[in-house]
Amino acid sequence: MKLPLISRPRVWHWICCLTALLGCLPLLWPRMLPRGWRDIAPDYAGSLIMASFLLSCTLIFISSIVMLLHLRNLRTFVQLFVWFLRWLCTAAVFCVLAYFANVPRDVESVAAEVSPVDTSEDIHFPIDSLTGPESLVIPIVPEQYEPSTVSFTPNLSFLENKYPVLLRAYVDTSPRWSLHTEDDNFSTKPAHVVMIPPTTGGTPGVVHVAFRHLVSGEQLPVGYTVVKPGDPMPGTPEGSEQVPDLALDLGGSHYLLLAWRGTSHAETAHRAINAAIATVDSMLQPLVDDPSEDSLKRLLSGTKSMDADQPQILLSEPATQYGTYQAEVHVNPGEAGTLILRILDMETNASLRLFSFPALFSDDKSVLFRHDIPGSIPTHLRDSSFGHVPGLLPENAPVFTIKNGVAHQAFAVALELWFVPAKSPNTRRLILRRCYRVQAFESSREQ
Repeated sequence: MKLPLISRPRVWHWICCLTALLGCLPLLWPRMLPRGWRDIAPDYAGSLIMASFLLSCTLIFISSIVMLLHLRNLRTFVQLFVWFLRWLCTAAVFCVLAYFANVPRDVESVAAEVSPVDTSEDIHFPIDSLTGPESLVIPIVPEQYEPSTVSFTPNLSFLENKYPVLLRAYVDTSPRWSLHTEDDNFSTKPAHVVMIPPTTGGTPGVVHVAFRHLVSGEQLPVGYTVVKPGDPMPGTPEGSEQVPDLALDLGGSHYLLLAWRGTSHAETAHRAINAAIATVDSMLQPLVDDPSEDSLKRLLSGTKSMDADQPQILLSEPATQYGTYQAEVHVNPGEAGTLILRILDMETNASLRLFSFPALFSDDKSVLFRHDIPGSIPTHLRDSSFGHVPGLLPENAPVFTIKNGVAHQAFAVALELWFVPAKSPNTRRLILRRCYRVQAFESSREQ
C-alpha cells in the first residue's frame, strides 16, 4: 500500500509553490493588509515562504530515495528535473509580480548611496539662523540707525490707516505674532519675537517685540512709555539703569511693544530699538505693494523652495526662552512620503521627541524645500507628536521642548531626519544626522 503523501508528490509540490507565492504578496503590496499588521507581516511571510520551500525539498528527497531503492533511476532524475522547473517557474512568477509592484531597493543600500551631510558626532549649538516666517529670532544691525528719535514706520502706519483689517489679519494669523497680542508681559514668556544685534566680545542685549491690539476703551499697555514714530526717544528714568519699554502707537488699534534687555548704555539700546522697529516695518512691504488676501497668504507662508546643494537641519533656541526650540529641515526626497525628525539623547540613546510631517518634493534635485518644526506638522498630529504636558506652552506656539526638567542643565542630542516613501511605508532611509547641545525646559520657572 502506497503512502498518500508519496503517491501524490506533484500536488504537494504545487501547493508549496502557490503557498510561497501567496507569502510574497504582503511583501510586495504591504498596503493590502490592515495597518496594524504591516510591521509584523514581513516576518510571518518570510517564514511561510521558507517553510513551503523546505517542505517541498523534504518531499522530493523522500520520494527520490524511495524510487532509487526501487531502482527507478531514470524516473528519479526526471522527477528532480520537473521539480526544479516547477520552482524555477515559481521564481519567474515572483519576478514578474515584483516588477509590477515596483519594489524599492534595499533600504541599507539606498542609505549608503544617500550619505548624510553630517555623520560625525561634532556637537553644535542651537544658534542656527532660520529662514521661515515663523522664526522668532531675527538679527538686526543697529549701527545704521539714529538713536535720538523713534524710527518712522511708513508701511505699518499705511496699513493701520488704510487697511486695518488686513493688518489685523496678518497679526492674528502669523505664528510669529499671534500669541501675545493681549499680553503686556509677553517678554517674560516663551514663544515671542526677539531681535538680536551682533555681539562683539560681549552680550549687549536683545529687543523683545510684540504687537498689542487694543479694543475700544481698553487701557493702554501698563509699564510702557507710549511714543509715536518720529518722537524724541524717551530718556532713562531716574533711579533706573534700563531704558524704558516702549509702546509704539501706529495710529489705530495696534501698538508695537518693544522691551530692551541688556546693557544700560542708552545709545546702544536706542539704536537697537530703532533697528527692531525698522525691521518689523520692512516685513510688511509686500502687503503695502499688494494689499490683498493673496499677498497676505504669500507673506505668511514665505518662500518654501530654495536652490542648495545639500539638505540640512537647523535648530534655534530663542534668546531668554531657555529650553524652547524651533527647527527647519531643508530637503527634497524626490518623491511623495513622510519626513520624520527624531531627537535622541546621545548618552542613553533614548528617543526624546518624534515629529512626522508630509514631505515637499520635486524631480529637480537642485531645489530643496523648507519644512518648519513645528509649523509643518499637521494639527491633528501635534498632541501625539509633541508629548507636551497640557499648558506647558501656549497653544499653537511655534516652538517645542526637547525634554522637561531643570533649566540650564545641558545635554547632547542627535537630530536624525528620516524619509518614509509613500509607495513603500515599511521602509525608511536616513537623510541627515546632526548633533546639538541643548537644555531642558523647566515648566515651573517663569521664562
